[in-house]
Amino acid sequence: MSAQPEVWRVSTPEGVFETNLETLKQWIVEGCVLPTDKVSKGNLSWIDAGRVPKLKGAFNGEVTPAPEPASNSHETFVDSTAALGNPPSHSTTATSRVEPVRVVAPSGTSVCQNHPAAAPEYVCRMCGAVFCKDCPKFTGKVPICPLCGDLCREYRAVTEKAARTALQQSGFGMEDFVRAIRYPLNHKTALFTGALIYGLLLLAGFRGSLIAGVILFGCISHVISQVAWGRLNRSFMPDFSSFSIVDDFIVPIFLGVGIMIVSWGPLIALVIALMFGVLSGGNDVNSSSFGADHVAESTGPSEEDLEVLTDPNADPARLEEANRKLQETRPGAAIAREAEASQAEANDPIGTYRDFLPYLGARLSIAVLLLLFFAWGVFYYPMALTVAGYTQGFGSVINPLVGLDTIHRMGTTYFKAFAMVIVVQVVSLVVSVVVNIVTSPFTLPFMGNLVGGFISASFTFYFNLVVACILGLSLFKSADRLGINVN
Repeated sequence: MSAQPEVWRVSTPEGVFETNLETLKQWIVEGCVLPTDKVSKGNLSWIDAGRVPKLKGAFNGEVTPAPEPASNSHETFVDSTAALGNPPSHSTTATSRVEPVRVVAPSGTSVCQNHPAAAPEYVCRMCGAVFCKDCPKFTGKVPICPLCGDLCREYRAVTEKAARTALQQSGFGMEDFVRAIRYPLNHKTALFTGALIYGLLLLAGFRGSLIAGVILFGCISHVISQVAWGRLNRSFMPDFSSFSIVDDFIVPIFLGVGIMIVSWGPLIALVIALMFGVLSGGNDVNSSSFGADHVAESTGPSEEDLEVLTDPNADPARLEEANRKLQETRPGAAIAREAEASQAEANDPIGTYRDFLPYLGARLSIAVLLLLFFAWGVFYYPMALTVAGYTQGFGSVINPLVGLDTIHRMGTTYFKAFAMVIVVQVVSLVVSVVVNIVTSPFTLPFMGNLVGGFISASFTFYFNLVVACILGLSLFKSADRLGINVN
């Protein structure tokens, strides 16, 4: 007696489907199931498909599509579909048991073909006819078109896919900026809960701030990955029901470190080098010259000169030199030297600046480096965040060539998204300053402005979600150039 095949369930935005392991792998290869979709073996708990060891090979391309059978009659298709379950509707191809077929968009009507008063529930993938829930013929749970005999899809899933395709092809512009601003507000409960947790954790010291940063980056990463696939209806809060210390805590920390290294690392390294004196900016040259002048000015009569001054038979030339050194130690002589130096500077101003040029040149070089590294951080940080949120790979994050290649492929779309991100960041800074000024009367000794800090943190949480949505939409609108399967 042969063993029963494993029954797997997969949950996508289009519904819950049942199948076996091999067919599930096939759906993954064909793009029907994404790493963030939930799967369950039998009656076990739901988990992200990308975390299942048996499915990682399919996501990594180690599983190739099975060859199509010689027979692909309508009866064979219906039997296999009834046994294994209908694949998710965001698949771009049919299962391995049939030849790929086209999915026709609904016809120009949004009412049932036979019952105009009934709400549409199904649409034929071949002829595009729309039906209510009572019109299709059912083989098991599989709806069949009564007109052409082909498979019917859920009307809602097909229309959502058509709308997603139209949105993806509409170009990136101000409408997306407005859409990103509204996105967190479409999930008010998640926004309030996330902002509350984030604000409280920031007030809990270093450890609390670390956890708050992990939660914030987890939300940003989740938004970028979901919006990049066109799933704007998904909540931005990660699913903590299947919490993993590695995937949900350790990985975000490493990705955050990678973002700091690739974007702000050069600037941080230069500042540290200046703080610890690794780079002096011309101080050595300048201080040495000033030190020599100081030594020359403070040189007084030596013991030998004093002996000459007290010797009545001393040589007149040596006596004159000793008297000159003695006169230079008097306050009046120092004032006279300063007056002479000032007059010399007035007569020859170029000579003064000539001594300062090496010092000034070194300072200017360091200032230029600081500006360049700061500009790099500002420019590349959004792309580093995008790469981290979409790839979830530390190696990809710290490799600037990955981000630069993505910028090249996205073209003007990234520069538009970058401008939007800058606007959001400036608004966030202004709001934070205004909040701190308004709430300054609530400042407590040794504790600071807790009220202002909490309110500012809440706004920061919201604005970061807006930034993440902007970056996700820019990826979504550039899917054809980046090879992202938005379907």
